Amino acid sequence: MLTRRRRYASRKEFLWPFIVMVFAGLIVVLIIQLILSFFEQKEAEMRAKANFYVDYGRGEIMEWGSENWIKAYNGGVVLDGDSIRTKSSSAGSLVFYNGTEARMAENTELTMDVLDNKGSRDILVLEVDKGEVFVSQLVNDMGYTEVTVKSGNFNVYAEGAQFDILNREDQAVRVLSGDVIVELVERTEGEDVVIDEIEVGVGQELFMSESDVADLIARTNMNFLQAITDEWKQGDFYLWNKGLEDGWYEGTEEVPEVDDGPVIDVTITTGTGTVETSDVPEDEVLEYEEPALVLTTPETNPYTLEGDQIYIIGTVSGYASKIIVTSYTEDGTASDYKLSLFEAGGTEWSYNAAYIYGNLHEGENEYVVTSYNYDGDEADSMTVTINVPEGTFEQELACTLSAPVVAQDTYDTSEGYVSVFGTIDCAYGIVVNGYSLSLFKAGDTTWSYTASLEFGNLAEGENTYEVYSVDKDGNKSESVYFTINYQPAAETGSGVSE
Repeated sequence: MLTRRRRYASRKEFLWPFIVMVFAGLIVVLIIQLILSFFEQKEAEMRAKANFYVDYGRGEIMEWGSENWIKAYNGGVVLDGDSIRTKSSSAGSLVFYNGTEARMAENTELTMDVLDNKGSRDILVLEVDKGEVFVSQLVNDMGYTEVTVKSGNFNVYAEGAQFDILNREDQAVRVLSGDVIVELVERTEGEDVVIDEIEVGVGQELFMSESDVADLIARTNMNFLQAITDEWKQGDFYLWNKGLEDGWYEGTEEVPEVDDGPVIDVTITTGTGTVETSDVPEDEVLEYEEPALVLTTPETNPYTLEGDQIYIIGTVSGYASKIIVTSYTEDGTASDYKLSLFEAGGTEWSYNAAYIYGNLHEGENEYVVTSYNYDGDEADSMTVTINVPEGTFEQELACTLSAPVVAQDTYDTSEGYVSVFGTIDCAYGIVVNGYSLSLFKAGDTTWSYTASLEFGNLAEGENTYEVYSVDKDGNKSESVYFTINYQPAAETGSGVSE
């Protein structure tokens, strides 16, 4: 019995080290899991926020649930639902976890609707309420950010791209690199209607003026894609962003000098959160004199014009950040135009009204000139009236009415969208299936027409269209015809088109 007990005791002593090792291993595994969980949670928290840096000037933030704007400080945290805005002569940057940036021009306001993450993939939805934003997406070891931007009549989807969003009087999407898809959207109360989807290539821009937006909503024009203009590439905002991307921007900006006021020298280290100011306390706000408009040409107001063009010229005192002229068509439709040659703080302005531009017609023409102050708010306005006697623009075309020519007689499509082009020797107007082409002007030699399911002028199967031209009295030319065969792509069992 004694021998058996000793053997049993020796077995227990032999197992204890293994039991201790197992428990120790479990404890180590649990500790490692806790540490990993802690760091994963920490990383998730860092991915779920952005930091805002005031590159120069002033910025403000309105936190979710609040209705008050407060000063934004360098490196301040921005969360879901927060709104950020820059003031005049200011710029700021939203910086995300992997280094992706959304850089804001002056007088820009945006809301961060969504910032979520799924592993190394961050999901960002920005809404640009007004202004201009340059987005630089990065893909690196820290992950990548899927970016969606809602701006005016655009929904922009991008991956690994550099692109610019404009939402002021005009709207634009400009692509410098990467893949960008843009939805053209009609925003209605409670619902957004997608009119078209366009892939914008590198070096291209989608550009829409206010009149283009009206054409989009009316489904009368869909051709807004063009090459990026040299004028935009020569602008300060693009050059600033290019300097940051190329690495030659050293981060020093000077706030413009203001009459009868102090000068603020600002040294910025972009994205690090350091701003050093001198001469003026940090919270002091400069006072800018409100702008006041003066008309110099024409010398009288109202003015009678016996011609087809006039330059409306004037001066502005105080500080004007921009000047907008509103003109009206014969049916009363308003069209706003920002004077592109006027620079913030300038003193002279001019506006070209001409029959060929469509902003001057026979009868009474009213032009409302409005100046905007330093904060981008309406300040002073004036109305200039130009009267053009009836019959001033009556001109005879030095040619005989001819029939239009269609570039192609038959079109086959499965896309539900076709653009048709043609030429004409002499006409005052072009009519397609009873619709007068609004973009065609008397004397033009080319024309285009868009057939689309969205517009209601294209149906499944064979569609026949009649085209004729008219003279100034409404007389018709011979008709020509073209056909569009639309057969939607067949869908597989999974719902994917073949």
